[in-house]
Parts: sequence; C-alpha cells; structure tokens
Amino acid sequence: DYMKKVVKSEIVPIIFHMSWTKNKDNKLKFFQQMGQWYVKDVCIAQSKHDILKGGGTDTDVAFIGDGTDGGDMDGSGDLVVGENGEERKDSLIEPCCLAEPNIVCHYRDKPSKIPCKDKDPIDKGRPSFW
Repeated sequence: DYMKKVVKSEIVPIIFHMSWTKNKDNKLKFFQQMGQWYVKDVCIAQSKHDILKGGGTDTDVAFIGDGTDGGDMDGSGDLVVGENGEERKDSLIEPCCLAEPNIVCHYRDKPSKIPCKDKDPIDKGRPSFW
C-alpha cells in the first residue's frame, strides 16, 4: 500500500497533495499526522505582519553572516535577501520553518507517521490504520 510506504519512508514524495480533505483545518491535521508539516505552530493562521510584528521592508535589511546565505525564500517565492546576501527582516524562514516535521496524531483510522491508536477515528466504525 502506497501510504504505508510513505509513513515508513520507503517512498519520499516531493509533492504530496491531499484532494480528499474537507477544508484547510482538516488538511493541516492530515499533513501533521503524515509527518509532512514543517511549520511552527506560532505561524499557523497568522499573517506575515503579525508573525514578524511589523518586520522590515524591501530596503530594511539585517546582516546574517558573511553574505553566503543568499537565496532564502519567505514562502511566497520572493527572494528575501539584500544586495550583499543580507537577509531581509521580513523573511519567515527563521520564525516559521522547522528542520524536522511537527508530527501530531489526530485520527487512528487515517495514515500516520507514528501509530495513533489512542485517537478517535474520523470515520466512525473504521479500524486503525496500524
């Protein structure tokens, strides 16, 4: 089964799309449960402005090193580096991105990176995925 190979890391999808979810809240739960969510909780459902608390502008930069860190992205696809490889203050990488996934169990009957046997099923009467 494809989903079991994903949770065992036998297959590592580059793009993982969930078209079967009801809404964004539901989709977030599935991504968390599958070990495919790399966003800190403080950034969920927050505007960029609120996350950065009035962070920088295009010309307002903060030096982050020796200029070799250029090319960072803020999640919008826009470069967030200044002229000399300086990261702009409006980058969401540091405040929002995780190196390891934030795995959270929600439903026992859906695919999960870790066993979620103690959770209720989303579809009543369904057995555990594990």
